[in-house]
Order: sequence, then C-alpha cells, then structure tokens
Amino acid sequence: DQQLLAPFEYYASADETDLTAVDWGRGAEVSQLANLIDGNLVRARTVVNAVTRYVSDTRTLKGLAFCVSVAHAKFMAGCFTQAGLAAVALSGTDSQAMRTEAVKQLRDGVLKVICSCDILNEGIDIPEANAVFLLRPTQSPVIFQQQIGRGLRLAHGKDTCLVLDFVGQYQAGFRFDVLLRSITGLS
Repeated sequence: DQQLLAPFEYYASADETDLTAVDWGRGAEVSQLANLIDGNLVRARTVVNAVTRYVSDTRTLKGLAFCVSVAHAKFMAGCFTQAGLAAVALSGTDSQAMRTEAVKQLRDGVLKVICSCDILNEGIDIPEANAVFLLRPTQSPVIFQQQIGRGLRLAHGKDTCLVLDFVGQYQAGFRFDVLLRSITGLS
C-alpha cells in the first residue's frame, strides 16, 4: 500500500515430484528433499519450461533460484545454462569475491540466474532481481518470506517481480495457507 516494495506476480507451478512422504518440520526435510530433487531431470525440465513460459523477455531476466542443496544449485545452474539462460551456482563455500562478481554479472545482464543454497535468503541486496524461483519446497513462513523478499526491492525500470513456486505433490496437511498469509496478511 505504501509503494515500498515492487508488486509481484506469484504462480504456483505444479510438478510431478511426490513429496507426500516428506516429514515436514522435524528437521529431516532438507535431506529428504535433496534425495527427491537433486539431479531430478524431469523436475528440472519442468522448471526450465515454466521459466521460459512465464518470463516475458528472457533477455531482461535477472533471476534468483533458491535450491535445496549445493548439489541441487549446481545441477540447476547447469540446466539453466544448457537451456540458454546463463547461470551460476553459489553457496557458502564460495569466496566473497566470487559471490560479488556473480551478483555484478546478474545486475549487468551477463548472468540470467543465480542458483543458491542458504546464502541469499537474507543479508544481501539485489534490487535488480526481477524473478524468484522457489525450487526448495518449504513449510517455513520465514524462509518463504525471505526468499520472495529478495525480489521485492524497488529498482529503476523494474515493473514487477515474477515469483515461480514449484510445488510438488504434498500430503494433505501441508499448509499453503500459512505461507501465503505470511506475505499477504489475508486469511
């Protein structure tokens, strides 16, 4: 309402990943998700196809992809690059110089996507980011907000932020209402 954040378009993009056995909220979900998602070519194709479908002009894409593991970030960076969208994977093991250079290349349009694991959730400012790809399913409203928030900073020439949330097949108790309420304030 106060025009402090960029408006966003949110799409929950279905994929066929069966997440019904994931034990959410018990601390084991990250390793369980990694077993299901790391190296999953079918899901990766679904992600790349959705990105090319929903991004109106890939030449201006400046996307942040949040991944479940370092291996998943590297895998997805390779998939995006192979599809013609220059991408790099970043994690906590990368030097600050490497992270700074990747962000600069994203801002300059050299890179189209930064795939990350656990480092872009908070404490970094990339107002030019105009797309966020949620490749790491979460039941945490805090993580959900942090990841979407990376794309909501205002920037010159940025009309909106595209948010693609890749949702698999969850068990009946998965609480999308809690996640969406955390960003909209609506019941």
